[in-house]
Amino acid sequence: MNKLGFYRDKSNHLFVQDLNVNLLATKYGTPLFIYDAGLIEDIFVKIQNAVKNINGKIFYAIKANDNIGIIKFINNLGAGADVVSLGELKKCLKVGMKPNKIIFSGVGKDREEIAFAIQKKIKQLNIESEEELFDVIEIAEKEKKNIKIALRVNLDIKASTHAKISTGDEYSKFGISSSEILKVCDFAKKSKYVTLHGLAIHIGSQIFDYDLFSSTYSALEKLAYRLNKNGFNIKSLDLGGGFGVNYEKYNFHNFNELKKITEEIFLKKKYEICFEPGRSLIADSGILVTKIIRTKNSRKKSFLIVDAGMNHLIRPTLYNAFHRIEPIKLNDTRKNKVVDVVGPICETGDFFALDRKLQEMSKNELLAIMSTGAYGSVMSSNYNSQKNAKEILIYKGKDYLIKKELSFNELIKSHVIPNF
Repeated sequence: MNKLGFYRDKSNHLFVQDLNVNLLATKYGTPLFIYDAGLIEDIFVKIQNAVKNINGKIFYAIKANDNIGIIKFINNLGAGADVVSLGELKKCLKVGMKPNKIIFSGVGKDREEIAFAIQKKIKQLNIESEEELFDVIEIAEKEKKNIKIALRVNLDIKASTHAKISTGDEYSKFGISSSEILKVCDFAKKSKYVTLHGLAIHIGSQIFDYDLFSSTYSALEKLAYRLNKNGFNIKSLDLGGGFGVNYEKYNFHNFNELKKITEEIFLKKKYEICFEPGRSLIADSGILVTKIIRTKNSRKKSFLIVDAGMNHLIRPTLYNAFHRIEPIKLNDTRKNKVVDVVGPICETGDFFALDRKLQEMSKNELLAIMSTGAYGSVMSSNYNSQKNAKEILIYKGKDYLIKKELSFNELIKSHVIPNF
């Protein structure tokens, strides 16, 4: 096995590692998410190598894909986790991740979530508002337990990305305005149990402009320097993620630009630097295999109706996102045809591609929707009471069925649902 990602053999069948995707779909049924563990590991190593000289650590953003098997695999690679809910935190603990490798982010942590994180002695809580800090201090003092915090700063930076995934300007709900940071730092300093350990920032997702990352990181470092001059002890800078993924074609990132800009800013500094890649680490590792239920032609449109739907992959509907779609078996003798690829959900918005040119396809043939490793399964639902897609991880040439959720008994023990 020496190929990464999804590739075709000489007869134009789609393969992952040494496994025929058509045979995997026959074995497990469709819809089916397939993840290439080898590609995940390759990208992880590339990010790790890019940031190792600046004491950079990787904390996988669980929101990108919270399948238990994926979290366990990435934990085994040596990554920590960036979580945004109690459920994500419990999943990390379930797979054996050490609490001191978990950062809890998110603008809406409730008191139960904060208390649980403090009790478990996680690495760090990222604070998003003054009011949240009040709750953290009160709960820490009640529990008589210490907790490290980082303040997420909003530097009013507008990223050139989709409006729904831009998080760095002051019109968004995220972070504490830079004009308020000193006041919040002063308040945190008064607490016996809360240690102001760092600053955090995340300006959005799908960012390809590394000059923007450079200016953002530089501004955060300068803020940390000023705070330390004012008597604080900022030791950690959490730089978030947001590195763009090319959905138009496979374009495996080498992260050389990340290495260049971060070493220019941080190489001679003594901060612990945290990165929270999600999409960039896992998006290209996954595909969604779906079967054509039937073809349909109207006077104005031609449709391929497939058994996956917006309940399995909502990105095209939610963001008008583009995903490449490929036949599992390419056939050079077939003509191309312009079609809409749509699902079975009773919504006009249930589509994967509109006016897409594909080879002529027939009922029961298979398609692969590419680069669905991130924000695919994790955003899925059972709308219309549709079934979940199975998920498998391909590791060293073998296929493993992996669980999306905790079992019923595990949920009961975690107090997520009552034991009736």
